Amino acid sequence: MVAQKIKAWLELLRLPNLFTVPGDVLVGWCLMGGLAHDTWPICLTIMASLCLYATGLLLNDVMDVRVDTRERPQRPIPSGRVSLRSVLAVTPLLGTLGLVLAWQNWPCAATLLGLVVFYDVIAKRIPGLGVLTMGTCRGANVLFGALCVASPEAILQNRLMLVAIGFFVLYTLLISIVARNEADSTVTPSQWIRWSPVLLTLCLVPLFWITGKSPLWPPLLAAALMLPFVLLRRNIPALVAAHIRHMIPLQIVWCMIALSPDLFFIPATLLCLWVLSTISSLFFQGS
Repeated sequence: MVAQKIKAWLELLRLPNLFTVPGDVLVGWCLMGGLAHDTWPICLTIMASLCLYATGLLLNDVMDVRVDTRERPQRPIPSGRVSLRSVLAVTPLLGTLGLVLAWQNWPCAATLLGLVVFYDVIAKRIPGLGVLTMGTCRGANVLFGALCVASPEAILQNRLMLVAIGFFVLYTLLISIVARNEADSTVTPSQWIRWSPVLLTLCLVPLFWITGKSPLWPPLLAAALMLPFVLLRRNIPALVAAHIRHMIPLQIVWCMIALSPDLFFIPATLLCLWVLSTISSLFFQGS
């Protein structure tokens, strides 16, 4: 019984997606020279980010309970495996914990939480605004890590940092566009939508060549890793979940810009998260 409850909560929290959150924060931290600073603040920020992300996931299911009852009755709340009352109790606790953990950078944490709530309650029901807000949330998470070690003024002066934020905003926008019809199993995404995340990844090659900050093979490898699930004719939820998991290789690529070759522990950690995300996707849905 307890194991079934835990499994239902992990399904509610979309476990494979949780593994994609720490890398956002690490990208911002690495690009702003975080390795020269104490690591304790970044650890707290990662935990805060996970709490805020989980808050958004729970609130999303709360707001969609009527739609899920009709279209996805197997979800934890409509199926009765997790009570709506317990989710309503846990959600604000997670949000509050996220703000407490980010006490050194609470303005950014509060803004991120506000964006999450705005998306779940209002934005996702408005065409265009929903995908824009979703992308902004992911970009704000990268900024969250950067603010651990740098002032807003320093971040604004770092063009590569701004490009990284824009990259993850745009990548998330593309995923959100793919996911618009994920409840309809009869809809097949167009080839442009299916391939757009790969094309965006390939855009990193000329960017890195111009900056000379990183070797060119990491983004090429990242794009190659996307090919199997793009070429296979999978349904929209599977395609969306795969694109979300693929954020981790992209996070590795961006972190490598700021790391010397002997500092392999951050890419290695993110690689482990990618493996865990992929394995957990065999048991839990990511969309």
